[in-house]
Amino acid sequence: MSATEELIAFLQELDYTRLSGEVISQAKRCVLDWVGVAIAGSRTPMARISERFATTQFGPGDATLITSPNRLGEVGATWVNGICGSALDMDDGHRLAMGHPGAAVIPTALAVAETIGASGAEFLTAIVGGYEVAVRVSVSRVPDYKAGHYSTGIWGAFGSVAAAGKLLGFDRQLFQHAFGIAGAHSPFPPGGAFVHESMVKEVIGWAGVVGCSSALLAREGFAGPKDVLDWSGRYDTAQLVENLGSEYAIINTYFKPYASCRWSHSAIDGVLALAQEHFLQPEEMESIHVETFRQASMLCDYAPATTVAAQYSLPFSVALALLRGRIGPQELTEVNLRDRQLLQLARKVKVSIDPELDRLFPQKTAARVTIHTGQGKFTTTVEYPRGNPENPLSDAELADKFHWLTVGVVGEERCTQLREVIDHLEQLDSMRPLTKLLAFDSSADSAEAEII
Repeated sequence: MSATEELIAFLQELDYTRLSGEVISQAKRCVLDWVGVAIAGSRTPMARISERFATTQFGPGDATLITSPNRLGEVGATWVNGICGSALDMDDGHRLAMGHPGAAVIPTALAVAETIGASGAEFLTAIVGGYEVAVRVSVSRVPDYKAGHYSTGIWGAFGSVAAAGKLLGFDRQLFQHAFGIAGAHSPFPPGGAFVHESMVKEVIGWAGVVGCSSALLAREGFAGPKDVLDWSGRYDTAQLVENLGSEYAIINTYFKPYASCRWSHSAIDGVLALAQEHFLQPEEMESIHVETFRQASMLCDYAPATTVAAQYSLPFSVALALLRGRIGPQELTEVNLRDRQLLQLARKVKVSIDPELDRLFPQKTAARVTIHTGQGKFTTTVEYPRGNPENPLSDAELADKFHWLTVGVVGEERCTQLREVIDHLEQLDSMRPLTKLLAFDSSADSAEAEII
């Protein structure tokens, strides 16, 4: 049996009744987190551009668009909702996969599940399968194919296909064709696609489009190559299926407390911890030295021109966290980009590579932070930023994140209703109780209401 066939067998045998309570709970945490960041992300320019594009370029259908009265086919809804979920850079991730499975998998699963009338339990099962395949495909890439290529778009489409195929009840042949189509068409962005001020965001939105389209094409009889995962030379097939079924990748998902690149989070945690522990005020900080791994050291835009660029600026994110107490849509504003105090504090942040911490990447995204003041220097090292499995956000903290991201968009009552529905997803006969809360007319919002 080939590695692809083993993955397919795993997906076909995956059954909600055999999933542990821990796995089911984590899947619901992933849904709650994605819904929260997607609702907040729906107010961004990139999301609104994507919806305008989709409503003219994709066909109408039965799938809900986040915070919109419009409905599209599965592919169009996957595109729009995937963009919403990745817009703020607050969507979940997996450390070893080096990317964001949720924003590729969950929009596809939601669109397909809603369209075919799948139950909440079937929806959750498809998500577990989608995360498993997406993460395994990324982790099993051979070194030459993995080095420097962190875009979720490269591997996210496989997770999208897995979720869609599971919901659609694919047999082995249909799954093989769908994986092949996705592998042949998955986005492989060049280095230039990672310009930090761009709206591309690791090509996550298009990975969902490719994955969802691949499943629907296979269902219509479109044939794809069957050797993409087994014989392309891009994957370690033994690693691809190692311990398959005995542990679940979704358990090791991390959740992000800050709307910034995950590589900056250990530095942010370190600075905030030192400020709190030693009662340090920003104005008394003479300099902030961040020692970290090479990839994080490249995030050094001291005067980001856009709010998207700000998400990829370690100095600006550190300053924003110190002065505003958190980093979310209310903090990522054009006003803050021009704030003199913020920019001056960001200039005090110096970033360098520490060889020891660099060797820990990608298993760890560590940072050592030293704050220099007139009274002396204060140092701490953060190996696991908040939200990592080793330093997890509690259910209460995740609920708080959901609340402050959504309440200003949907209101207190709908926010509470969404949490209740997601908490009982496995009891739903269809996804309608969730999607009817996600769809509403926000067209009366002014341009000034856009959060980024």
